[in-house]
Amino acid sequence: MGVVDLHMHSVHSDGSMEPIELIKMGKEKGLKIMALTDHDNIEGSKEFIKYNDQGIYLYSGVELTAKASKGRMHILGYNIDLDNEKLNDVLMKMKEASIYNFLLYVELLRKDYNLNIPQEKIDQIINSKGNIGRPHLAKVLIEEKYCQNVDEAFDRFLSPVYEKARKVKKGLTEEECVTLIKEAGGIVSLAHPSSLKMDNDELEKEIIYLKSLGLDSIEVIHINNSKENRLFYHYLAQKYNLLESGGSDFHGIEVKPDVLMGTGRNGNVDIGVKTLSLTRKVKSRYMER
Repeated sequence: MGVVDLHMHSVHSDGSMEPIELIKMGKEKGLKIMALTDHDNIEGSKEFIKYNDQGIYLYSGVELTAKASKGRMHILGYNIDLDNEKLNDVLMKMKEASIYNFLLYVELLRKDYNLNIPQEKIDQIINSKGNIGRPHLAKVLIEEKYCQNVDEAFDRFLSPVYEKARKVKKGLTEEECVTLIKEAGGIVSLAHPSSLKMDNDELEKEIIYLKSLGLDSIEVIHINNSKENRLFYHYLAQKYNLLESGGSDFHGIEVKPDVLMGTGRNGNVDIGVKTLSLTRKVKSRYMER
């Protein structure tokens, strides 16, 4: 069983568990190193690193959403200073942007698919802690019997709606994401590169560009990275002197029932203590080692 997991989410973004619950689960599963990487939000990470007496080595983290011309671009920030003023200011504005994007998706679901989300559920989501993501909508679509599970919600409705909203949704550019993490003293890692929907040549060019901005790392191990993907991402990390990160992208059983903390989907995430160069070479600002 893997003992390192550097990619997971709490109720402060689109996960279903509190930070302390993640810590407790990590202990039960024998994890030695963890990071909480909520979407565009660090309030959960602020809680998370307070539990630094639980026998698990903790990194602060965040997963920023960047605008992309195709696919999805997420940029992980590790070992960030959670008190950084600019980071906190920008992420507060990102909460507002996530509400705008959520309401945009709701309207497109109504117009394009005649799916009407009850106003009380819209209000409940808007007033929830943390940033709002499409998994929140997936849960409502299941509750309203428009689909049976999260995968169906995305395949039938949320992915097409996302593509339609791409050009008008609010968010940060990749340049802004990298700068924000670097200014907060963090390590910049490109999350699940396969989500960019690029071929190898395109991805290598993107890595070169991100490296010029300040990219430090690439997420080699992830539930959606195939064996071939991982070999290529490892090659890119070696070629461009990048650290390697990895994790399960755990959201909780309610959100992603087939993804387990520490082991991913059907055991496809298995990270030993010495596997990742990021954890070998970067000391947590909130822990002693």
